Amino acid sequence: MRGAMVIVAALVLLGAGGARAADAPLVLPPAVTVPVLASGAEVRPFAFTHLVVKLEQGAEWSSPHGGMFCIPWPKVAWHGGQQELKSPDYIDAFRAEMKAAGFKVDGDTDNIFEKTSATSDMEVGGIINEINLNYCMQGATLTSVHGQAVMALQWQIYSSIQKTVLAKVDTRGGFEMKTNGSGGWQALMIGAFKENVRGLIASEAFRKTFVGAPVQAGDLVRPGKQDPIFLAGALAPGPRPISDAVASVVLIFAGEAQGSGFLVSNDGLLLTDRHVVGDARFVKVRWPDGIEGLGEVIRSDKVRDVALVKTDPRGRKPLRLRRDPPQPGDPVFAIGAPLGEKFQSTVTRGIVSANRTFEGLNFIQSDVSVNPGSSGGPLLDDKGAAVGMTEAGYSIGGAPLDINLFTPVGDALDFLSAQPK
Repeated sequence: MRGAMVIVAALVLLGAGGARAADAPLVLPPAVTVPVLASGAEVRPFAFTHLVVKLEQGAEWSSPHGGMFCIPWPKVAWHGGQQELKSPDYIDAFRAEMKAAGFKVDGDTDNIFEKTSATSDMEVGGIINEINLNYCMQGATLTSVHGQAVMALQWQIYSSIQKTVLAKVDTRGGFEMKTNGSGGWQALMIGAFKENVRGLIASEAFRKTFVGAPVQAGDLVRPGKQDPIFLAGALAPGPRPISDAVASVVLIFAGEAQGSGFLVSNDGLLLTDRHVVGDARFVKVRWPDGIEGLGEVIRSDKVRDVALVKTDPRGRKPLRLRRDPPQPGDPVFAIGAPLGEKFQSTVTRGIVSANRTFEGLNFIQSDVSVNPGSSGGPLLDDKGAAVGMTEAGYSIGGAPLDINLFTPVGDALDFLSAQPK
């Protein structure tokens, strides 16, 4: 394993320790049979984003042998902590198995002129929580190997729209090379990893998520019933200059995380994204004039990614809330703190690009510029009324694409059972 797992290249402990009894062959889990996709089945693309090695400290994970007679060498224990594994061999193996099964991973293309972008709403990552190697290295350079490998992973399927892990899938697979092959012990690892990928593909959770069309508008996620929270002042009549609306937009600090929010009631209720406040009960609120105060998270919804925070408004006016969605071509303004405190109260302008539905949730799409730190800030119409709140933006290699998504204000209110008055 290259990169993060160079750990064991240090296992060329030629001459370290004394001889020991040869290890018995590993018992490999049964091979996985990947179901064949039905003819014409629609599959959804996704991004493969993380592969992490997380073994217990001190766990023995490798039993190497070497030389003509496969003399046992000292076992290798894990002392590397949690490590991100970025070896292209594993990425290529993942994509190859997915492609063979009929699935598409972002960036997987046979066209050398086509640059695919990572624009999927779904992500897959894996945590390697078990490795067991038993092998013999032979040849002049000790790169000819035979033996067995067993590996176990916990796969996680994540929705970047809902900001939540939708499913976890546990797999365990093995691989054996009965005769000497090239590639060293890494070849055994890749073989076991591929078997785990096939286990993921065969799982019910994976196929339920990625086989079939995405949820359509007629299958919208519905909010649950809660006692209403009334937002006094959120229906204030008349237009409001954008320059004046800036005074009602705050910067929110929740531990190391930060984002934006905006005043929606006379008594100090702020609307923001749930992923801004996380699981915190209390947050720090910073107004545009630099005054800071304490805020308490009084209600949130993880699926719709919205939250209400109670703070002292210090006499400021709430933004007027507009439930009906803007239409494509309408001018809109975003207010937030892109990149944090240094750029608090930044105003950007764009148009509504479309109204979308992803994973059963409505979104406003706009080319208005937003960045990390803008999350939870308002999207305003040209009359200064809040029509949405910043949710997410697409990028390639960190470069924004001007494809940004905003939660409609009406949806945010419904999922929080908040009623303007």
